[in-house]
Amino acid sequence: SSGINAEWPLRPGRSSKLTTITMSEGPKICGACNENIPNHWVIGLDKFWHQDCFCCGVCTRVVDAKETFYEKDGRPVCHRCQTKNFVAKCGVCQDPIIGNRLIYQDTHYHYTCVNCKKCGQPFKEAQHDSIKILQNGDFVHDTC
Repeated sequence: SSGINAEWPLRPGRSSKLTTITMSEGPKICGACNENIPNHWVIGLDKFWHQDCFCCGVCTRVVDAKETFYEKDGRPVCHRCQTKNFVAKCGVCQDPIIGNRLIYQDTHYHYTCVNCKKCGQPFKEAQHDSIKILQNGDFVHDTC
């Protein structure tokens, strides 16, 4: 089975960029500290934030208005922490896997990290439907 990391995807319909606002249009309450924001705020995750309060929920670093972020439990998470902490790692190279992957018994693999046990060639994503897994867990092309 292949697919995007089902444990923690970027929530659909959520903006992954911040909007910086520098004018005051009435009282705004910060989504992190619950204090009034008199001026200069950012909008992200459908909330208003002090610029210095829009921090990664994992590493606490301020998320810049120009960088991509993710959402977990209503808090922003920076790209580095998302990749390091919430994306499945390849069972061969241990690097994070973004996008499609091979999965066998809860272990995730990059297609190019797994070779056919019969011919020795690496798999390609386009070959997904022609990959067989033998009873011993070996991956093989169905034509080998």
